[in-house]
Amino acid sequence: MARSHALALLGLGFLSTRLAFLAFGGGLAPSRPAKATAPKVALQARGGGEYDVSDADIQNFYSALLTGNGGEPKKGTVLAELVVKFFHGEFMSSGFRRYSGQWKGPPPGTIGKLDIEVAMIGLKEQMKKPVLVTKGGVGYGVDERQKVVDDGKGWVWLAAEMSPGGLALEILQSVPYGKRALLVAKQSNTEELFNSVNWDVAMQNVEKTFGGPQIKQR
Repeated sequence: MARSHALALLGLGFLSTRLAFLAFGGGLAPSRPAKATAPKVALQARGGGEYDVSDADIQNFYSALLTGNGGEPKKGTVLAELVVKFFHGEFMSSGFRRYSGQWKGPPPGTIGKLDIEVAMIGLKEQMKKPVLVTKGGVGYGVDERQKVVDDGKGWVWLAAEMSPGGLALEILQSVPYGKRALLVAKQSNTEELFNSVNWDVAMQNVEKTFGGPQIKQR
């Protein structure tokens, strides 16, 4: 009987010590890491900080483009062919109807300076008063429903994105996160860009992802 009583007391003593140990921080720690990572996940969902684009970043991007003599992209360059492909035609609210006639060249039958000039008229018109605008802004990797048509910053962008048919050009009035930003202009003064655009800088932008991870896509 005395032995059983002693064992009972020993068991109670061990239990009291164990509870005290847990009360003062011993044993399994509370799940603080989960709480600590939650803000990080939320931050990544709206751009992650790493890929944020500030007003100063946009201004620097714009200033780098204003170091040329305007005109058109050179014949035979990827940029010239993309401009012809996506701006030589008719823009309607229902979509874009691409030119399907014979290229003027020179030489006739191939994309040349005359075709680029026509496409540039279309590009300038759409940068000034776009008919078809792609949603963007907010941040990299955000849900499509969070993107906006116009972020209110006063810029209009020409950006490229990989599609099943290759690079496709888009007009945006919001920051083109995760896309290849080629050109940007002040919505109120697009002529300033086209009067001084440096097409070599724009060509370099074809290989860069703006506001997103650098991914080699071609």
